[in-house]
Amino acid sequence: MLDEQRERLRAVLTRQRYPLLFVTLSGSHLYGFASPDSDYDLRGAHILPLRTVIGLHEGEEIIERHENEDGQEVDLVTHDVRQFLTVLLDKNGNVLESIYSPLVIHTTPEPEELKALAKRCLTRYYAYHYNDLLIRLRLQTV
Repeated sequence: MLDEQRERLRAVLTRQRYPLLFVTLSGSHLYGFASPDSDYDLRGAHILPLRTVIGLHEGEEIIERHENEDGQEVDLVTHDVRQFLTVLLDKNGNVLESIYSPLVIHTTPEPEELKALAKRCLTRYYAYHYNDLLIRLRLQTV
């Protein structure tokens, strides 16, 4: 990824309401089949304010933003930390891909702890997620 592209994606992150733990690039860029007009799928985790976490009202567990940055579609989805861990425990491979993606757009030291936790959550049930993904990919190529 070019530094210019990375900086445009980081510009999207500056407009986020909550601090971000990490954001990585997913989708076709991660899988290696991005075309020149592919959108950018950004995935990550955000931190809700303490007042929200311990308060009576639920905070924004999932934030989805769809933007057009200099002619490129950018889809950003972040989970608050509690929701991120809940989805991880539900054997959802999407959060694994986001935390382990080598295409890092933004990070802090804390994701290293999330990676250590994620390793301890891996079970054979994650194979079902990827088996279904492989089946869908094969059907698309037929």
